[in-house]
Amino acid sequence: MTDATPPAGPPERMCPSTPASNATVFLGMITPAGRVAYVTPAVPAEVALAGADDSAGPIESRVRLAGPCVTSSCGFWTGSHCGLGARMAASYADTAPPAEETLPKCAIRRTCRWFDEQGPAACPACSHVVTDARLP
Repeated sequence: MTDATPPAGPPERMCPSTPASNATVFLGMITPAGRVAYVTPAVPAEVALAGADDSAGPIESRVRLAGPCVTSSCGFWTGSHCGLGARMAASYADTAPPAEETLPKCAIRRTCRWFDEQGPAACPACSHVVTDARLP
């Protein structure tokens, strides 16, 4: 009898700021202050999308969604890493007070592209990101 289990490789990297069309995980709600209130444990994106009211504007302006990183199919991909994650972490580090010791509870941190590439510096910046649904 043979084992049909494929070899374990690195986990699929997730984009923490994906448009609804590619979303698989509901990451959190956008608060009135423009920050993400994370939802843990992971909740399927369908939960957030099911109750979406299109008359209130793009769903991405009200919730944060995550989905598989599409690498070269994304305008932020540099060829080797996510340019948006790097830019957000660097910009936030330059303008914000020192990062908090405790990282927010995040349902995708283990597989997050930004966390994988930028480390804990990505997390404080991530909580301020609102996806622009008009981007390709």
